[in-house]
Amino acid sequence: MVLLCQALSACGNIYDIDTLLSGSKAASADSRYTLCTSQDDITSLLLQTMYENKDSCTFNVPDKSYVDADAWLNSLAGLNKIHCEYITYSGFCQVTAQIEYWDNYPIIYAYRSNDISALNEQQTAMYDRYCDILSSTVSSSNPDVINELTVHDYIVNNVRYVLDRNSDSPAYDALFNGSASCSGYTEVFQTLMDMAGIRCIPVTGQAGGDSHIWNMVCLDGQWYHVDTTWDDPVGGDGTIRHNYFNITDDDILLDHTIESWHPAAAGTDLAYYNVLGYTLFSSQSELNHYLASQVKSHAASCNFMTRGFTPDIRAGVKCGKKTVSYRVLATERTGYSTYTVTFEY
Repeated sequence: MVLLCQALSACGNIYDIDTLLSGSKAASADSRYTLCTSQDDITSLLLQTMYENKDSCTFNVPDKSYVDADAWLNSLAGLNKIHCEYITYSGFCQVTAQIEYWDNYPIIYAYRSNDISALNEQQTAMYDRYCDILSSTVSSSNPDVINELTVHDYIVNNVRYVLDRNSDSPAYDALFNGSASCSGYTEVFQTLMDMAGIRCIPVTGQAGGDSHIWNMVCLDGQWYHVDTTWDDPVGGDGTIRHNYFNITDDDILLDHTIESWHPAAAGTDLAYYNVLGYTLFSSQSELNHYLASQVKSHAASCNFMTRGFTPDIRAGVKCGKKTVSYRVLATERTGYSTYTVTFEY
């Protein structure tokens, strides 16, 4: 008897590119005789299928209790859809899984193996574009966080957010049309991080009253959230923002909810305000002196943090004793607030 199961997902969480490439290669995804005796075996076989740019695989399991499409979706980042058919025989069950997934998998496998022969025409074009972006943003002489920052800024500066859930390839749209949904932002960032050798995973949840996907990166053993989509708001003024660059669980949960598994993110050493050198103020008088100095020196903009008080930006700017207009981007965080002030003289 043939039985069916199907599941949909935005991303998973446990296995990624390094899982396969750092270990032994899974059995061929073509083999109808591969016996998988654990969920890890099944996940590894699905992973190999994705890296080989194939849309299905067939394998055997001891019984139908091993067939769990939802578990497989939750184990593989970038696996979007899985449709299974299985036949029960005496002593085993044969499963055929048809899958849809990000282009990230075969592209990264091609990059790591230096072999693009398995890529289709669209993936080859994406591969070439990724390589061009990588060469202009990433340097082996830079710390990982600086490479991450330049990739983040490239995406925010070159992609415009659009809500398009019907796109077959949001990442392609981001790379060649300059517009994408959050899935496109996330997959492009994920792929460039993978190519740069920076540990990265996608995370799914809710934000702004809608389903959403973003990334997490691991730097110096600490995990951080990175949301390139929310650093590129609809109707923005073109300024590259960093309010969602390397933030903690506590901070992302102020306006996001997380639905997929994710590692704990509590580190702050490489949070955006430290990487970009935000000055911390705990009193209005300190802030007044700082803002006055920025105005007097005709600074184009400045970034700072406050803790323990609500700042009066106008009062501080007036201390500069110059005619100046300004705009303020304020972000409330857990126990502190960050500000970007842009001046026009």
